[in-house]
Amino acid sequence: MKRRDALMLGGGLATLPLARPRAQSRQVVAYTAFADAATALAGPFRQRTGIEISQVAAGSGELVRRIVAERARPLADCVLSVGGDSVDANPGVFTAYTPREDSAILPAMKASANWIPFSLTIPTVLIVNTRLVPAAEIPDSWRALADPKWRGRIAFAGADRSGSALQQMMQIIHNFGEDEGWRLFEAMLQNFVITGSSGSVPRGVAQGEYAIGLTLEDFALRFLVGGSPVEIVYPREGITLAADAMALVANGPNPDAGRALLDFTVSAEAQRLLVERFGRRPIRGDVDGPAGLPAASALSINNVPNEWSVARQREYLARYNRLVRR
Repeated sequence: MKRRDALMLGGGLATLPLARPRAQSRQVVAYTAFADAATALAGPFRQRTGIEISQVAAGSGELVRRIVAERARPLADCVLSVGGDSVDANPGVFTAYTPREDSAILPAMKASANWIPFSLTIPTVLIVNTRLVPAAEIPDSWRALADPKWRGRIAFAGADRSGSALQQMMQIIHNFGEDEGWRLFEAMLQNFVITGSSGSVPRGVAQGEYAIGLTLEDFALRFLVGGSPVEIVYPREGITLAADAMALVANGPNPDAGRALLDFTVSAEAQRLLVERFGRRPIRGDVDGPAGLPAASALSINNVPNEWSVARQREYLARYNRLVRR
C-alpha cells in the first residue's frame, strides 16, 4: 500500500465543558506509553482546565509494574495509552471511572470495565523498508516472518517491555492456536532484533537499520506520510483492531485532576487532535478517522479475546522471558 495522503483535521473543536478538579490540584501525573500524545494534549488541556500534565514515559508493562510497586504510596494519577491487558491483569491498582462523555464512545470499543479507551489502534501490522525488500518479497503473512532468510532483519520491541509487542505476540499465538502459534513465534524470534522500545521499531525500519518491523499502524503511518521508503502490511492471517487504555490509578495524589484528564481525552477535541497529529483512529463515532487508511471492513480482523489474553498473559510472558534468555 502506498499512501501519501496528508492527515486532515475533521470539523471544528468541541466546546463542551469539562469538570474542574479542586483548586489545590493544579498538576496531574500521567504515566504513558505514548509520550508524544501526552505532550500534544497538554496545551489544550491546560487551556481548558488550568492543570499541567507531568508525564512519566515508558512501555506499558514497565509502567504498570511501577504502579504495582508504588501501590502503598501511589505517585501517578492516571495512565494514558497503555495496553489494556496490562490494566486487566492488575485491576487492584486502578479505580474504575466512567468519563463524562462515555455515551459518545463506540460501544464495541468498551472491552473492559477496568479501563477507558484512549484511541483505536491496529498494533499488529508490519512496516517494510521498500529499498531493502523487493516488492515480490514483501511478506503478507505472519507465517512468512519465520523464514530464516529474515534472520537479524526484523525489529521487535520485546513483549516484556512493550504493550504493543505483547499484543503482537499474543496475536500470533491466537491466530494459529497455542501449539503451532508458539512453534511459529519461536522460529520468528530467531529472526528478531529486540529493540526494547516500540518507537525504535518503525524508526529503525524507516532509516534502513531493519528490513521489517512489527509495529502499530499509526507509528508506521507517520513515516509513510513523512516520505520514508516504507509500506504498511496487514498480515492476512489476522490482526487486531482495538483500543489502547487509560485508567485512573487507585488512591493517586490528585484524583480529581486524573478524572479531568480522562474526561478531556474522551472529548471530540482531544480525539480530533489524536487523529490529526498521530493518525490514530478515534474512539468516537462523531469524529472522522485518518485519511488514507483502509476501512476496517477491508482488513482481516481477528481480535484477540480479552478474557483469553488476560488468562494467559503471565504464563506467556514467563515463557517469552525464558526463550529470550536461553
